[in-house]
Amino acid sequence: MRKVILAAVLSIAGIAFSSCEKTPLDNAKPIINLIAPAEGEAIKPGTDIHFDAVLTDAVGLKSYKINIHGAFDGHGHNAATRAADDAVAFEKTWLEADFIKLGDEPILGKKNANLHHHHITIPEKIGGKPIKEGHYHFIIYCSDEAGNESFTAREIEISASAEGHHHH
Repeated sequence: MRKVILAAVLSIAGIAFSSCEKTPLDNAKPIINLIAPAEGEAIKPGTDIHFDAVLTDAVGLKSYKINIHGAFDGHGHNAATRAADDAVAFEKTWLEADFIKLGDEPILGKKNANLHHHHITIPEKIGGKPIKEGHYHFIIYCSDEAGNESFTAREIEISASAEGHHHH
């Protein structure tokens, strides 16, 4: 009887271990190819930014967001935390959900996502005062289903003398 029970236990254990396939860990960050806006592109207050990007991940994308904030203090976006001294300047973060509400497709689970829209508008005034002109950072963050996150930053110029954007 012991031999039968032992054989059954070993048989069940063998099936359990053989059916456990190791799922490879996803340690790779998503890749962001930011096409527009271009580095140094000038944006006129009251107009929208032409946004164009391709997001890719080997396993599956989860979400993205875009942040624009003043770069008047010369801070960078390598490993440093940005200073919070741009309170008088324009600053806003758009979540993927904001773009989905405007008709964009969700990226969840996709390995590739082509993003193209004109939903990011730079206001002419904030609280009744003209927007502060100058250098701003345009940053897109992307995370994948495993929680890996990457970002790409561009410097843009907000200037009243910039030409208005022409839609393509």
